[in-house]
Amino acid sequence: MSNSFTSVKRSHVFFDNSPGLKEYYENWAPRYDVDLADQKWVAPRVAANFVHLLASAYGPAETTVFDAGCGTGLVGRVLGTLGNYVIDGVDLSENMAAEAAKTRAYRKVYGGVDLSVPVRDERLDQYDIVVSSGVFTLGHVRPKALLTLIEYARPHGLILVSTRGSYAAETGFADFALSPEVRERAALEFKLKDANYISEESADYWVFRKTGPAQ
Repeated sequence: MSNSFTSVKRSHVFFDNSPGLKEYYENWAPRYDVDLADQKWVAPRVAANFVHLLASAYGPAETTVFDAGCGTGLVGRVLGTLGNYVIDGVDLSENMAAEAAKTRAYRKVYGGVDLSVPVRDERLDQYDIVVSSGVFTLGHVRPKALLTLIEYARPHGLILVSTRGSYAAETGFADFALSPEVRERAALEFKLKDANYISEESADYWVFRKTGPAQ
């Protein structure tokens, strides 16, 4: 078993323990990109290309993007090669956020932001597209964190979320995504099923549209 595989697995044990999860990522930050590349983690590239497609199809001329759980900035790096986007990001880990800031792909990056808390950080705006890659996975956030992401979208904005297969099965994410609690805030537009994610497992990619006044 490779060290990188072990590092990924060790991150999957922190459900409902945000301090423990934060500490783990603070220490993992220097090795994170290498470990995930070793495990053929393509989710950030899939997500970034998906955002670019959504922006091309539905976004305004200058699409704003919120990278929720930006990690070391992998989504932002790819997105910056695809178009001229204004990207803000947050992460639970200060060290991960510092790595993301080094990419210069982001306008603003903040660490210490817990997406399990259902309140929008007052330092941040509402965005045309909210993207979250690799956050809805085992040991990280519960499905209810989707409600937090919706708060960061402008009315009629889009929310793109990846859910690792084992996570979706264990947490009942599909049922929550279609629950009245979500549907009163956002509608499921479509889902990309069993798409590339990491070498050992696929993921679903969900697109929601936030409700709002009639346009």
